[in-house]
Amino acid sequence: MKKTIQLLLCVTILAAAGCGQKKDKYDAFAEDFCVCMKPMADFQKEFMAMMEEGRQEDMMAMLEKSQQIDQDGQACMAELEKKHGLIEGEEAEAKAMEALRKACPDIIAMMEEGAAPAPAPEDFLEEEMMPEMEAGDTTGQQ
Repeated sequence: MKKTIQLLLCVTILAAAGCGQKKDKYDAFAEDFCVCMKPMADFQKEFMAMMEEGRQEDMMAMLEKSQQIDQDGQACMAELEKKHGLIEGEEAEAKAMEALRKACPDIIAMMEEGAAPAPAPEDFLEEEMMPEMEAGDTTGQQ
């Protein structure tokens, strides 16, 4: 009887230890999602730093790189969907967002801010952006 109790206790401890290490599906999704989004987030940070420094030529050179990062990200997200399926329903979405905020809070904050990763080249050309400003018209009308 004593050996049976010890065996049962060992099995219970091992089962509990194994369960504690198993990731739930939202945590697994969040980790994979963060891996997919990290290159774009890193690009975004670098790009924004260049923008603040006024390094337009460097920014233009990075636009080609952004296209490749975007393509890679889309392929990664497609694989993520195949692996984890779609997250549907309010409860599932809330659990996924909670897991994402834990796994990569900086990336999620950036996404929630609505930061655009790579503006179009014409967005950097001040002459084309605001010709009315050069003429002294601040109403936006010509």
